[in-house]
Amino acid sequence: MNSANATRKTSKRGDGPVSATPSITLLNRRLGIAPAPRMLTRYEIDLLRQSAKEVAQVAGEVLANKAQALSHKQ
Repeated sequence: MNSANATRKTSKRGDGPVSATPSITLLNRRLGIAPAPRMLTRYEIDLLRQSAKEVAQVAGEVLANKAQALSHKQ
């Protein structure tokens, strides 16, 4: 991605940015902006873990595709 905002897209319905993974979207909807720091709930912690797994999977796929494309060029 070429810029820091490359993953921030606006949905076609115009209801705000679209996240890279479904669990990040759900987590953003659930958390919103807190007025003060607080402990995360078990559900929120589980969502964070799930989003980390999804991001790792997507990153692995992207890297594998780039490596495959580079090997075909040579």
